[in-house]
Order: sequence, then C-alpha cells, then structure tokens
Amino acid sequence: MTIRIMTIVVLGGGIVRNCYLPKYVQERLKKAWQIFKKNEKAKILVCGKYSFLYPKNKPPQKTEAEIMRDHLLKLGAPKEKIFLEQKSQDTITNAYFAKTLYFIPKKEQTAKIITSDFHLQRVKFIFSKVFGKEYRLKFISAPSFLTKERKKRIEKRQKEVLKRTKILLKEMRDGNHNFLKSRKNKLKQFYQEKRPSWVKQFIAEE
Repeated sequence: MTIRIMTIVVLGGGIVRNCYLPKYVQERLKKAWQIFKKNEKAKILVCGKYSFLYPKNKPPQKTEAEIMRDHLLKLGAPKEKIFLEQKSQDTITNAYFAKTLYFIPKKEQTAKIITSDFHLQRVKFIFSKVFGKEYRLKFISAPSFLTKERKKRIEKRQKEVLKRTKILLKEMRDGNHNFLKSRKNKLKQFYQEKRPSWVKQFIAEE
C-alpha cells in the first residue's frame, strides 16, 4: 500500500512594515496550522521570495517564505515539517517553483493549496494549469476579513488579472510547466504592466 504524503502549500502575499506579514497572509498560515494539527504527518511548504515591485538595490531583510516560517514556528509548528520555496515573485511562479523545486524532486503528488478568499479562483486556474491532472490538489481559502467594499474592489481586480492570465497561458498544455521557461520575460512584463498600482495600494492599506 502506498502512503500518500500530503503537503500543505501556503502562498505568500506581500511584506509590509519591516518584515511584517499582512493580516490576510497571517490568516493563511493560521488555516495551514489548523489543518496540520489534524494530520501531523503532513508537511508545510511556504512560498515566496518577495514582490518584483521591490527595488533591486533595496530588497527586504527576509524572504516572504522565511517570515512565514517564523510565524508558523510561533504558532507551534515543528521546524522540520516546514519547507521553504524562496524564488517565486508572483502567483504563476509560486506554482512553477513549488512544482519544480519541491513536488517533482520529492515525488509527491498530493497537496492542499491555501490562499485568501479573494485570490482563490486565480490560484485554482494557475496551479491546475501548471501542475496538471496527475497531481491531487485541493484548494482552500482563508478569510481575508476585508471590508465588504474593499473585498468587492479587490475581487474585481482579481477577475481582470485572471482573464489576462488565461490569455497569457492559452497555448500552454496542462501540466507542461516547461512552457513557462520561454515566457519568463513576458511574465515579468505582464505583472509589471498590469498590477503595480493596485498591488501597491492594497499592501499600503494594511
């Protein structure tokens, strides 16, 4: 009988105020910790370097993954169960590096992907596209506790970005993560042109 090891994947969502996690990211980690306590054979993968919006000459003192790990340790998670992915800077590369640097080398195929409620639909599309049908993925949303007006505004932006993401990846076959290697420059341009103004505003409001 093959024992399936489940990995809880927590996506980063920015760093504010000197290596402080936004409240909605803290909620993602809280959700991960709740799930882990019910399945202590699981592992936790925290994803994120830092946003491409940071100046190259002035990066944060720690990566998002490092700060997320530290937060999980404070919650009580065992250090040996926490793994870090520290190369991604957006949702698409969250999926790409999680798959290529963790799931493929470890030969694991079962995961619970955790993000915020306003981000869930885009994460579902991207991770399903990058990972493919051979992986067993379950998507879980953590509450963001945004005001009704603010959440509505953010969800509208997310729908717009998802629409453009589908166009960007329309030629990509499900599971063919190598497709993204030839699209690195386009991906960077895509995010820099389409998101900076509202992302900066969103983080600044935390």
